Amino acid sequence: MKSQLNLKKAIITALFVIIGTAVFAQTGKISGKVSDKKTGETLIGVTVKIAGTTKGAATDVEGRYLIGGVAPGKYTIEASYVGYTSKNISDVEVKANSSTVVDLIMDDSNDQKLNEVVITANVSKESINTLYANQKSSISISSGISAELIKKSPDKNTSEVLKRVSGASIQDNKYIIVRGLSDRYNSAMLNNSILPNTEVDKKAFSFDIIPSNLIDAIVINKTASADMPADFSGGVVQITTKDFPDSRFLNLSLGTSYNTQSAFKDF
Repeated sequence: MKSQLNLKKAIITALFVIIGTAVFAQTGKISGKVSDKKTGETLIGVTVKIAGTTKGAATDVEGRYLIGGVAPGKYTIEASYVGYTSKNISDVEVKANSSTVVDLIMDDSNDQKLNEVVITANVSKESINTLYANQKSSISISSGISAELIKKSPDKNTSEVLKRVSGASIQDNKYIIVRGLSDRYNSAMLNNSILPNTEVDKKAFSFDIIPSNLIDAIVINKTASADMPADFSGGVVQITTKDFPDSRFLNLSLGTSYNTQSAFKDF
């Protein structure tokens, strides 16, 4: 009799563990980075929470936040910070076992007479607005493309992405030409580090070696400034890669090719 009671208790405990694990596995999370609209610098201590709930988080020293244990569905995110106008981001969709990335741009408030100013924006435009805000505050003339636009294109590598940037063209499917000047007059940087030449006999970098799904943004600066190298007269291609992913992912691709002058023909 005692052994039967112990067996029932063990079965009930196992069922509770299985049910609890299944419920926990059906949640997602929201993460992102908060930056200033004018300077582009990240903000520390910004309060980010889900409207109508008690779930929320504050940004760390890198301006990042993470809200975990969120049930699947669509939510509105509220961000508030001292000296900045509050901001609401609507239609933030959270899926089970995945992370939704929402980057926020805060605008400082100089009018102390207003009790509250709420700005509502669409979540899909935040990364594009970040690129436009950085170009607006930059002292140099530049053009670029963000990860939000890259996702909508079928481009597989960086050289194909650069074809969509105004003022730039690609030679031999790998070398960039800015404003009609060949690769020897241009420079390339990856996360603010100068890229070496991939060719032995000329100053050039082959952009087809960087996959497009690793890119967060590409900016081509066409005029010189103090924060860029001075060995160019065409443009400086600044490539920013994505940070460490919040969740695991796997991409597969399959392709083939043949030479019409040699394939299916005798030697």
